[in-house]
Amino acid sequence: MKLTAIAASIAVIAVPIAVQGAQAPTKTNPPPKRICTVQQTLGSRVNNVRSCRTREEREAAKQEARQTVDRVQAMKATTCPPNC
Repeated sequence: MKLTAIAASIAVIAVPIAVQGAQAPTKTNPPPKRICTVQQTLGSRVNNVRSCRTREEREAAKQEARQTVDRVQAMKATTCPPNC
């Protein structure tokens, strides 16, 4: 009987301590993965350009380059004389 009472009191004391000590793991978003590419410079085997960007940055740069090309082509169409 004494042994059961001691075991019960230990269980009552140990459970709140165990619950209090265990903290739920917090989820943190890992930093976005960077993808590196090497662009070779025309006419050179030595001079290479390395760029490291995330997927979102790469897509934004691609879209910006496309918009620039579209804008230049649109300006050429409006500034060209009638004979071109």
